[in-house]
Amino acid sequence: MDPERTRTWLAFILVGGFALVACLTVSLVITGFLQTNDAIEILKAFSSVFSGFVGLVIGYYFGRAENSSNNAPLKVEPDA
Repeated sequence: MDPERTRTWLAFILVGGFALVACLTVSLVITGFLQTNDAIEILKAFSSVFSGFVGLVIGYYFGRAENSSNNAPLKVEPDA
């Protein structure tokens, strides 16, 4: 399997898992199976651990490339 494809799947699993746990926690609060204060504590603990990993994945895939032509500074023309 191609390493880039493996990284893509791992990124989908990580970000999807993060979103799934957050949505599941919110849905448990809405349906009444979980108290609001407990859900807040769960989300705080979970997001403090996994938000760094999700940020790493998002930064890797959506960060600017060093050799991209999009990195050229913008030329601003003064108003005449």
